Amino acid sequence: MLIRAKGPHDAAECLELLLEVHRQDHYPLHITAEQVPEFLDSGHEAAAWVAEHDGRIVGHVALHTPDAYPTLELAGAQTGIPVGGLALLARLFVAPSMRRTGLGRRLLRHAADHAPALGRRAVLDVGMQLTTAVALYESEGWVRVGELHLPLDPDTMLDLWVYVSP
Repeated sequence: MLIRAKGPHDAAECLELLLEVHRQDHYPLHITAEQVPEFLDSGHEAAAWVAEHDGRIVGHVALHTPDAYPTLELAGAQTGIPVGGLALLARLFVAPSMRRTGLGRRLLRHAADHAPALGRRAVLDVGMQLTTAVALYESEGWVRVGELHLPLDPDTMLDLWVYVSP
């Protein structure tokens, strides 16, 4: 399994993989398949990596550095680290066929280990109902520092746990 920097030529294959994940797991939460391309290309990516297996992309993770973001603001308030000293670990997804292989754990570690090279500490948010992901983060020593409840529209609330890297 190779983890390497994501390049512009990887965009179509990453989108195809995320659409597969969305069909199976409904991640990203509360969006339609038509909204997945915009979700993947948020414009805040400071660094990103893909995992390859047999010449195909089977995983993705990124570090985002938006100027303002509720997760970063909450993590900053809880840790005393300014928002500019934090990076959002985001867009972590693994091909359904590669689940339970340790790939998600490897991608999580890879991105978190890279955050200091950007002069930042990694933080993340996760849907409260995504218990498998929550278990992964907690088993890796990530510390839950709070929760967010973000209204997406009048009928939909995004309920998130916020974690800070060890």
